[in-house]
Order: sequence, then C-alpha cells, then structure tokens
Amino acid sequence: MPSSAHAKISCRLVPDQDPAKILKLLTTHIEKHTPPGVKVAVDPNPSTAEPYLIPFDHPGNQAAVTVHRELFGKTPYYARMGGSIPVCGMFLKELGAYTVNFAFGLKDENVHGPDEFFRLKSFSRAQLAYGLLLEEVSKLEMGSI
Repeated sequence: MPSSAHAKISCRLVPDQDPAKILKLLTTHIEKHTPPGVKVAVDPNPSTAEPYLIPFDHPGNQAAVTVHRELFGKTPYYARMGGSIPVCGMFLKELGAYTVNFAFGLKDENVHGPDEFFRLKSFSRAQLAYGLLLEEVSKLEMGSI
C-alpha cells in the first residue's frame, strides 16, 4: 500500500465562473470526502485564468467564416470547445477586446499529446488564411469589433 499519492486537477471554466470560488468549492469537496486517517493537502497553482467565450455572431468570427469559406469552399462547422488561453480572458477583462481563435490543427493531430504532429500543407494554408483574415478584419467598422 503506498504511503503517498498525488493528483493534479485542472478545471476548464465556463463564462461567469470565478476561479477563486471554484478552487474553494473543489477544496471543500475534497476535504469533505477524505477518508478517515488520510491527510490531504491542496496546493493550488498560483496561475489562474478567467473563463472566456466570444459571441458566436461577433464580427471577428464572421470574418473567420468568410476566410474559411474562401479556402475550403464551404461554411465551417462550429464546435464549441474548451481550452486554456489565459490571455483571451485577460484581453477581454482589461481591454474590452475579444480575441478570435483561428487555427488549422486537425482532430487526428493529437494536439498536446506525446504523438502530436502538424501537416506541412497546413503551414502554407495558414499563411494564406491569416493574410485573408487581416484583410477581412480591415473591412469591419471599428465600432463593431
């Protein structure tokens, strides 16, 4: 029987969740369910991130749709996904600016996995796409973004 065990817990927050409150709730839950005779220590990571969500109909997203249509010849399929890009929430909170996430990784490329890879054709496609995205964004009225 081991004398110690460790667990790393990462929480992906959704809009309107407070990282400090979630940490407190998680700590309380762990303490409540700790078996008798077991010592538990919660050592929170000092870096947290505000949850972030860009509105579906944000003009920046619409510019990204236009670029994808031009590149692939069809409207992209939207899939809401979780992730951790702390600067997105920081830009929204401090600058009032949304960040459009625009990338070309494919599901089978196993992002952040030990067998992660990126297709070479995606590099050239991404260079073209970012140029087209900047062109589309330049057409937007400043008050709309």
